[in-house]
Amino acid sequence: MTGIVRITFPGMSTHPHVARLARVVRSQRPGIRLELSSQNFAQPAMQKLVRSETDIALGRWDLIPADVSSRIVMRDELVVALPEDHALAGRGRVSAGELAGESFVSLPPYEGSVLPDRLRRLAHANGFVPEVVQIAPDTQTALALVSAQVGCHLTFASVARNATDPHVVFVPLEGAAEADVDVDLRAAWRRDDRSPAVHAVLECLFDDAGVENR
Repeated sequence: MTGIVRITFPGMSTHPHVARLARVVRSQRPGIRLELSSQNFAQPAMQKLVRSETDIALGRWDLIPADVSSRIVMRDELVVALPEDHALAGRGRVSAGELAGESFVSLPPYEGSVLPDRLRRLAHANGFVPEVVQIAPDTQTALALVSAQVGCHLTFASVARNATDPHVVFVPLEGAAEADVDVDLRAAWRRDDRSPAVHAVLECLFDDAGVENR
């Protein structure tokens, strides 16, 4: 089988996943060439998919268009990135309510941007309005600002696994399930896409993920 499959993916939380997929495809489907492109956020990736400018999109979306299929490829959860000397940095877990009064570094509140939405939801569920002191253009910048003690940052456990700054500590967040804040990573593709190469890559992706979908 031969063909070109375009994959669009957002942010540092997906980078190891995409790299592993590329290795699997190269090994198992050597006739298929992947064209990989990165976006800072998931919504532009979905827009490219709908416009047929990409074949597979990875991301986190609350709304999936009717002509798009999706499947979970990685379970994830929310964590709080804190400066290493923060009072909560030594905790095993932290509740959202304990973050009331903290200064936050946030990603831009674009339409469909998951993390600013999850911060707003968690704060509302716990009776406070988050104090956002700075907007960062991407996750890497947000973590650099946390390291500089500008504030804390709500992010994904998958980001924590890939971060390397020793001055940033990641603490799992309690209460996210009760606030209905799903942050699992999904693969999305057009329902009417009959390309054998695209479906072969999806098969590699799902086999590698090994995630039971709900």
